[in-house]
Amino acid sequence: MRLTASFFTIGLGLALGLGLGPDAAMGETPAPADDPLGNIVVVAGGSRPLPKIAVIPSVAPETEDLTLRSVMRRDLDLSGEFDVLPDSAAPDGLYVADAPVDVAAWSKKGAEAVVKVSGRPRDKDTAELRAQVFLTARGATAVFDKRYRVPEADLRAESHRLADRVIGALTGQNGGFASHLTFASGAAGTRQVLTMDADGHDARAVSPPGRSAIAPAFGKNGALFFAAAGPGELYRVFDQTGATVPIPYKGSVYGIAFSRDRSQVAIALGVHDGIRVFAGPDFATLRPASEVGMAVHPTFTPDGKLAFAGEGTTGQRIFVDGKPVTPDGLFASSPTFCNHPDGVRLVFAVGVGKDTDLVATGERGGPLLRLTQGQGKNGYPACSPDGRLVAFFSTRTGGEGPGVYVKRIDGGGRAKRVAPILGDSLRWESLPPSTAQEITDAP
Repeated sequence: MRLTASFFTIGLGLALGLGLGPDAAMGETPAPADDPLGNIVVVAGGSRPLPKIAVIPSVAPETEDLTLRSVMRRDLDLSGEFDVLPDSAAPDGLYVADAPVDVAAWSKKGAEAVVKVSGRPRDKDTAELRAQVFLTARGATAVFDKRYRVPEADLRAESHRLADRVIGALTGQNGGFASHLTFASGAAGTRQVLTMDADGHDARAVSPPGRSAIAPAFGKNGALFFAAAGPGELYRVFDQTGATVPIPYKGSVYGIAFSRDRSQVAIALGVHDGIRVFAGPDFATLRPASEVGMAVHPTFTPDGKLAFAGEGTTGQRIFVDGKPVTPDGLFASSPTFCNHPDGVRLVFAVGVGKDTDLVATGERGGPLLRLTQGQGKNGYPACSPDGRLVAFFSTRTGGEGPGVYVKRIDGGGRAKRVAPILGDSLRWESLPPSTAQEITDAP
């Protein structure tokens, strides 16, 4: 069962490759004369309007119910896959936990799918969470109905996991909101590393006070690493306990990255002739990985190839496995690789006058899809665990204002703000495995 789909191929290739011209695409603002991306404009992904879905209102007072429902609504909206109807559109009715779903009434409101959730305490330390999905074209029989016993301490995380499963029931692939972000934020000398839930909840500093912290990355078993320095010190690697992690070279560490399977680590290190990338199976066995100068923001492709931003003939380019994959003449920075259902996508930032925009291309280059335009500085992209969304920082003053935004990588839909925080070096990773137990007996 699949309600909707998104395709990277719909967009730039169709709007420009078929000779339709820029006016056939949906740009945010006209491109300035000095725009190095030329006529590439933000395009609308998808071949039809987003399907309308509803999350049924609830009058239940329990914290478990309120938390699950708010998380579900927000995740479905942030996913960019649906048009979530407001509560004000709900048909008249009694919205208690055991009330049947009036699918016909929701259909008249335009809903193609209806999601019903409920949460309640189960015993001293656990809660019961339930989600049902109804397709209005199929009547009052749920096409998805799952219940889980979850620790009360993990209520929000398990609510995100249940939302991911609902997204999977509606699209054919689970969502990626059971996850968290890390980034650096603050002024020079007082920078901190923070973590935050994927929906913007619970932003908090995790680096030790008294040091300026940068370049966070999630390592083995979800452990967090970052570079930090006190006044007048070099930036060294620290783990999440605040302990120094030795490396075999002297110099300031400006970037840290781990491969998806955590079998490799890479750093950007200040050396006598600039900044170079070093890589190895662990911090203790790092070795020079490239001769490219001014190599910053290391990352890895989904299959473990090392990538970074480094010096080109004119401007800065993105390198993958030692070879440039972005056009010369652009100032390309902050690469990340998204394991999108339609294929791996490289997303990176490009300097556009005083601003910065995000573009997407194939793993080894190719046609460019523009994701932002005319909305301030947009940079430091990070991919969601399901590969369909990119998070980034934006200084835009219109709409919701500056902060952390998420947007579909296929270019479709508008960017949505998850938190009013600015920073850099954004990373997005799944949470540790779930401890929830599925309940299979009759409710």
